[in-house]
Amino acid sequence: MSRKYSLTEEQKKQFAGIYVLEYMINKPSSFELLLRDEDADLEPILEWLLVKEYIEILDKEKYVPTEKGRESLSKFMARYTEFLNVFDVFCAVDLEEGEFAFSSYFDFEDKQEWRAFLNEERWEDLRVAVAEFKKLDPVEIVFMSFINEDRFGKDQTGWQFDLLLGTVWDEILEICETAVHWEDLGYEDDEGEVPAEEVIQDIIKQGAELLVELKKKEALLAPPIDHGNGNGYENDGEEYVERVVMEEYPPDYYYSYYDPFYVSPLWLGLWLL
Repeated sequence: MSRKYSLTEEQKKQFAGIYVLEYMINKPSSFELLLRDEDADLEPILEWLLVKEYIEILDKEKYVPTEKGRESLSKFMARYTEFLNVFDVFCAVDLEEGEFAFSSYFDFEDKQEWRAFLNEERWEDLRVAVAEFKKLDPVEIVFMSFINEDRFGKDQTGWQFDLLLGTVWDEILEICETAVHWEDLGYEDDEGEVPAEEVIQDIIKQGAELLVELKKKEALLAPPIDHGNGNGYENDGEEYVERVVMEEYPPDYYYSYYDPFYVSPLWLGLWLL
């Protein structure tokens, strides 16, 4: 059976490279030129970043990020912010009832209860379907979801190996292949056939309306409920370039998404310069 999605070694290095850049810039951290233990598995990624001038060698001792690397990370983080704000609302949709899990987002103050709610069987993950309809790269969308879910696990033993050579990339491709695709969303009711394109457009419109509603509620909360992974880092390293943070936008920023065909300019082109 032919597969729709694939990843070249170069693409893996691009994804792995931006992941390592974020680690180096925002932790902040550097890697010794003579890589030790598990860090040795990062050598092909660091060499790739070095050739592309996203990092450099300082004092013949260690790899550190460059300003070019920071600019590329800034582009990626802008897209990642967009992903967290726009695409996550489609991660759990009840197609039978036409309900979004995120409509209940502010009903939960406990992270574990919220995650259990998201794991209910009735929800379908439509992020790949939305990405495909908007002609975005679903592989990038799933990669971002793995980052958000801490699936690469920088605090776990062996993450360096998994980042380039592990089975995580096969998992990402398998999700893209087996996910709900927008072309499969058509159905028939008492009034006749409802085309898949009409269904996905309606889902995107509803998701955009919910997103703006959530942003308006969030703006009224101080502080907002945090359902994140809590992966902040202490400043235990030397900062070589300014850190990259995710920007927050007002609710009206997302009005453009009422148009199901709208794609933010942030998604145009690669994040790597």
